Amino acid sequence: MKVKLFTFAILIAASVIASDEVALIKSIQGDVILKRGKEIVPAQKGGVLLEHDIIQTGTKGLIGLSFLDGTLLSVGPKSLLEIDEYLFAPSRKKFAFDVTLHKGTAAFESGRIGKLAPEKVHFKISQGIVGIRGTKFVVEAE
Repeated sequence: MKVKLFTFAILIAASVIASDEVALIKSIQGDVILKRGKEIVPAQKGGVLLEHDIIQTGTKGLIGLSFLDGTLLSVGPKSLLEIDEYLFAPSRKKFAFDVTLHKGTAAFESGRIGKLAPEKVHFKISQGIVGIRGTKFVVEAE
């Protein structure tokens, strides 16, 4: 009985930790820094991103991300991107995709959030907001 209870507790803890993950790093090249709160976390292929993480790429840095809903986001060199809010809970009909590109370039391809709740997708840039009318776009912010 104690073993079953212990296993159950571990599974619950793992699901709580996993629920914070919003994206997977699919590809990485060059210098990429991942800021999580006050910490710098190594950005590596297969690593995960959390809500509020900030991605900063160097002169030759590139990173490719795949979000839980299937959204694909590539961030180019000399870029700074912040994941402001992300929520993908289709069973509860709760969605949010909110990122800010402070500088640099990004290519975006919408996933399920863009199809199920397009009004919940926000991609902000330093000089305005990108209005998403399709499923793909490329943007540059100075």
